[in-house]
Amino acid sequence: MFLVFPALLFAGVGPVMANATATFVLNPGGYASTWVYRDRLVHGLRFQASLVIAAMLGAGIGSELLLHTSEQGFERLVPYLMLAAALIFTFSKKLRRAAESHAAHATNLVALAVGQFFIAIYGGYFGAGMGVLILVLYTVAANMDVHQASGLRILCGTLTNTVATIIFAIRGIIEWQVAIPMTLVCILGGYFGAHLVKRLDPEKARGAILAYAWTVTIWLLLRSFR
Repeated sequence: MFLVFPALLFAGVGPVMANATATFVLNPGGYASTWVYRDRLVHGLRFQASLVIAAMLGAGIGSELLLHTSEQGFERLVPYLMLAAALIFTFSKKLRRAAESHAAHATNLVALAVGQFFIAIYGGYFGAGMGVLILVLYTVAANMDVHQASGLRILCGTLTNTVATIIFAIRGIIEWQVAIPMTLVCILGGYFGAHLVKRLDPEKARGAILAYAWTVTIWLLLRSFR
């Protein structure tokens, strides 16, 4: 989202349509990642189903909220949504450490489902930084470590984006002329990028993403003040 959404804005796509299109473009990669992490889905069917249902319901509400936000209203919100996402990503490690220090000793499925529901509302509406929020939730309410939470986090995040994509497609707010080529490029980029990332220092890669995210965020904030 940090890369695709601003790229669409720079290309002249309206904010609401750019958000919907970015959600569609990024969704196939989520299924690929879910398949990779399928062996991490270690919890029972009832546990998984509760979180999946909560995620899909929340995504539906978040998507409808976006559809009922005017183009001008969403354009005013975008810089602050990007700021929130950039802050979440910047402090993701500290958030995870804080969550680990306050982790519950027993899993609270009700708290997990409610938390997943509200995070999915945000995900259906905008979504950048959603994965970090889910990790924090799972650590606090279920005492999962990052590896245990990865599979379920990606599954719920992907289904959140899928519900949003379906709603956006039905309502006709996906810019298909750019969505299809960008999806193909993202698939190729994901394949070759994965091999490249293996050779990179993870902190350097994270630093590059942060630098880009903050540059775009500051540009959007400055533009909103004009």
